[in-house]
Amino acid sequence: MRRLTAILFLVAVVAPLSSQTLEQLVDICVRQLGEATYLRDFQVDLEAAEPGHAAPVARYSMVLNRNTQYRLSVCNSETSPGRGIIQIFDTRGLIGSNYSESTGEIYPYFDIQIQSTGIYHVFISFQDGRAGTAVGILSYVRRL
Repeated sequence: MRRLTAILFLVAVVAPLSSQTLEQLVDICVRQLGEATYLRDFQVDLEAAEPGHAAPVARYSMVLNRNTQYRLSVCNSETSPGRGIIQIFDTRGLIGSNYSESTGEIYPYFDIQIQSTGIYHVFISFQDGRAGTAVGILSYVRRL
């Protein structure tokens, strides 16, 4: 019984110290913004895609202002098997992403210049439909 109690104590104390919470991940990601100003975060924890199915996607909507440059960035948890892909859509379709289909490269962030005020949609998924934990950050860069 003592052995079981000792094991449970170790799990209760050590496990939280070794894994990042989403709030800690937000703090880490915000510190990497540089001159950009934090506006909003998107905390994502998705399961892996089922075989033969599309990758799960977290979707968020927001109003963005015209003549403004924004930055969208993504920070992956240390333990996340998947690498986060963040995309932004307007009514016409995809207008920006941290993923380059031509090279397969995933960038930590990208900037986008919004030309008209309206509703925009941010999608976050994980490369190859893997499970993953990440935080997306929307930040303000400058007025155009």
